[in-house]
Amino acid sequence: MLQMAVNSVRVPKGIGPGYAGQLCRELEVLGAKALLTLDSEGALTTGATLVADVAVLHRSSAAAARFKEQAYDTLAAGLPLSVSVCGAGEGADAQAALSAVFVPLRLAMEDAGAVSGDVAIVVDAAQASPETVYALRRELLGDGAVFMLANSAVMQAGRSRQECVRYEQFWSQLWRARTQGAVSAVLAPVVVPQCALLSAERAVCVQPSTYAQVPAGSAWLPLRMNVAQFADRKGALRWNAVEHALCRSIEIGDALHDLVRWPSAELRHDAWLNRRLALELTGFGDLVERRALDPRCFSTLRELCALVNRLQEVLHGRSRAIAQSAGQLPAFKASDPSRKFPPGRVRDGWRSRWLDAVDAAAVRHRNVLALSPWSIFPQHRPADYRYSDLLPVLGFANACTFPPSPCLARWNISKFKYFHKRAWAVLQQRGVTHQIAERP
Repeated sequence: MLQMAVNSVRVPKGIGPGYAGQLCRELEVLGAKALLTLDSEGALTTGATLVADVAVLHRSSAAAARFKEQAYDTLAAGLPLSVSVCGAGEGADAQAALSAVFVPLRLAMEDAGAVSGDVAIVVDAAQASPETVYALRRELLGDGAVFMLANSAVMQAGRSRQECVRYEQFWSQLWRARTQGAVSAVLAPVVVPQCALLSAERAVCVQPSTYAQVPAGSAWLPLRMNVAQFADRKGALRWNAVEHALCRSIEIGDALHDLVRWPSAELRHDAWLNRRLALELTGFGDLVERRALDPRCFSTLRELCALVNRLQEVLHGRSRAIAQSAGQLPAFKASDPSRKFPPGRVRDGWRSRWLDAVDAAAVRHRNVLALSPWSIFPQHRPADYRYSDLLPVLGFANACTFPPSPCLARWNISKFKYFHKRAWAVLQQRGVTHQIAERP
């Protein structure tokens, strides 16, 4: 499998001379990267996510064969794959349930000639312990990433002895696994839209390569930009350069959306319907450090939140502008509440109000801004726990990414646990106007 951030003159033959290659090189000049993958034919594409329902696989041999076929198709195309396991049960049943997914997945990997690193596994923390999942994955699939979907059971100590044991077990195992870099928690239960007219969505998958927690079957054009590169030694941003880079990156991401080869019909439909971008902004810890600000002071948090809010407004404004010139997001039509009413004046009235609301708020992309909890720490040195007080900036994110952690040599298990719990609490509060999340 050939995988790369398409950000240099090393764009593969057949892509470089074309429009997609030009756009990727322009992103490099702007200071951004398109986090795309090359398939076996050298076309720009993304990885794929699959949801494996253990109960369905046990009940239906046809479903198991279909799952293996889907996994094979992705891996044979040279693409990374992330598999989310649901319905795995708890306790003694967990190993058998996980094996029902891992065995056909191993066969698909062998048939496709894929290596273990091509496959990531996502499991709800309520279904199995981190060590159980990782040990079985190593035995049946080989080494590779494991993501544990956090929930209240592992984020809040329960009252019963069994709940307390599970809680402590989860964190001790996750803490021990940090040095391997193979097991991590993902903490964002929903993805929220730019526009309040659209609903939040449950995020039960992790996009391979980019580590973004996303809804099942969702198609994302992933980009990354380090904001600190636009700052001087004292952390002052060149705002004209930042705004130009952000706006042009959104325009390029929108254009690449139509040029990328989406791996499945489901992703092609979602790409058309929602035109999702994930522009991951990083470097916030470096800005705070250059400005010689105390990360523990509320004034620092307020300053950083104002900065991220301004960046978000630039992205939203450009998405609005593209919608006005190139067309609104098709998801607005699909979300029209008047479609549920029978023909008549009531439906006409609802439709008229909906169209007025859409005209006033329509965007081109359902989601745009992605943030990582680790972006609040200065890069290239061990993480300073004081910077964890800046976690509330995650509240501005439409989606969150969970890449491997920086060096945590100065932390202990208590700091590790509290950091994740604080991040989870912030992410639980995102999108307060979106109280009902869509079903996966």
